[in-house]
Amino acid sequence: MRKVTRYRLAFLLLAIGLYVLGIQLTPDEFNPDENWPVFAGLFTLYFAVIPLLHLLLVVIGSKQKLWKIVIPFSTSSLVCRYSMPAALASYFEFISYLRYPIIAVLIIIELAIVYHVVRMLWQCRTMQGDPRASAIKKMGDEDEKKRTTAVLFAYEPATWYYLFPFLSRNHAPSLAHLRLASSSWITLVVLQIVLFVVTGALYYALALWSQLAAIIVGTLVGYTFIYLIANYRISKHHSAYVLDGHLVLNNNYLNLLVIPLTAISSIETDKVASPDEHALCLGNGSPNVKLTLSTPCCYYNLMATLTDYVEEVYLSVDTPEAFKSLPIQE
Repeated sequence: MRKVTRYRLAFLLLAIGLYVLGIQLTPDEFNPDENWPVFAGLFTLYFAVIPLLHLLLVVIGSKQKLWKIVIPFSTSSLVCRYSMPAALASYFEFISYLRYPIIAVLIIIELAIVYHVVRMLWQCRTMQGDPRASAIKKMGDEDEKKRTTAVLFAYEPATWYYLFPFLSRNHAPSLAHLRLASSSWITLVVLQIVLFVVTGALYYALALWSQLAAIIVGTLVGYTFIYLIANYRISKHHSAYVLDGHLVLNNNYLNLLVIPLTAISSIETDKVASPDEHALCLGNGSPNVKLTLSTPCCYYNLMATLTDYVEEVYLSVDTPEAFKSLPIQE
């Protein structure tokens, strides 16, 4: 596991634990004469400790944009709105008011996505590779925000592109296959069963509180069935291939790396040294291919919500000798 991944995972676990602890310690009523120190401690936890952890572990430790510090502040405001006594929760009522412009923006985005998906799926009839990779190449030298947005919008058409073999029938041939657990149909079946159980449990638990919330959450979680199938087909057939002078690496459906062949300065396939904790390793098992890049390339994590620039990439593939045929500039 890479160091930046450990930082992000550490923050996620710490944040969940601290939020759960804070909710459990929140008194039912606010009494300024008796329990104000408790609430002072809770507000310090929500708006100082957790944002500081996010700043150190995610923004600085993972080299993310500073504006993302708004995420823990907004999450803490939401937690306070629905966990604090009424006397204090009213100060966070603005979170509820924000739902109207948020809903309007989401509707506009949804309509734009529907149009974009339909247009992209029509183009997929003759597309030879991942729509996300095509979006990256199309953006060229645009700034990171525009490229990230383009990749994010390409995820939906990419899902359907890989879901139906008919749409991906003209896909570029594989150069090799990353050794991935998600390429096993047994893993797919197990994940589908687990997802079915989780979806049913969430629906039942939320239905006791809100039928509408149960339907929305159950539908979103259940929609993951489609993503799992697309992820299986990507891992099984299209984890490493060359598309229009670019090496495309799909570690899984959520993560993508597109490397121009001109950016690869060297390829090692015989005796690959052990990678350090900062190196990007794709595939399970000991790496048998090392790519050294002359120009850092962007690795898109978690549907392009996180980005990392890498200069060395270690791969664990089934046929490492296939990489020797890549035309590179040494």
